[in-house]
Formats: sequence, C-alpha cells, structure tokens
Amino acid sequence: MIRSTLSRHVTTVEREYPTLSDHSPHSSPLDPFLARFLAAVAKEDDGFQPGAEGRAIASTLDVPPSFVDALFTSARTRGLLKPVYGRAGKVRWNVSASGAELVRAHHGAGESGRG
Repeated sequence: MIRSTLSRHVTTVEREYPTLSDHSPHSSPLDPFLARFLAAVAKEDDGFQPGAEGRAIASTLDVPPSFVDALFTSARTRGLLKPVYGRAGKVRWNVSASGAELVRAHHGAGESGRG
C-alpha cells in the first residue's frame, strides 16, 4: 500500500514493502556466491587471473564460466579483490580485507563455501 499526503507542497510517501535503500549498501543478493568465489580465489597461492582460471573456478563451484566473470566483476568493483602487479604488467587478483570479511561472515552464517 502506498499512501501519500500533501502538506505545503511536500509529498510524503509511505511504503509497506522493502526497497533497495532498505538494504545495507554493502550487501548484495550475490553475496553468498561471492563468498564461495572469494574462498576459491583465496586458495590460489598466486592469486587469480580471469580466463582459464575462471573456467577452473566455475567447474569447482559448478556454475557457468560467464557467472564467474560476473562474480569477478562484482568483487573487483566492490573492492573485495585487490590487484597484485607482477612482471610485464601482469595483474593477478587476491582477496582484499573486505573480501575476507565477507567470506568470514558467510562461513559464520552457515555457508560452507562449497557447491
């Protein structure tokens, strides 16, 4: 139900359903999947590089490779991964402190990190 009241040129709208702004800006419906993805990345000694390694993680998580690409993009954009610059400009990605926190939060909530 939406109820509006007009008072001196100001409209107030009351909603009885959740909106995106009702959720923490640091959470996402992808978080359980991101936690599994980040846990898999954390197991890699020298970090993660999209491509063939993404296909390997997709197989481990039993998801399509394109979904791992989407998880990588989301994690990178949200700062859950940090770049590690190597020789010849090669960039690999490791789990950041905030990414490790997300993994801990989901493992503590009963997520196993396995598919």
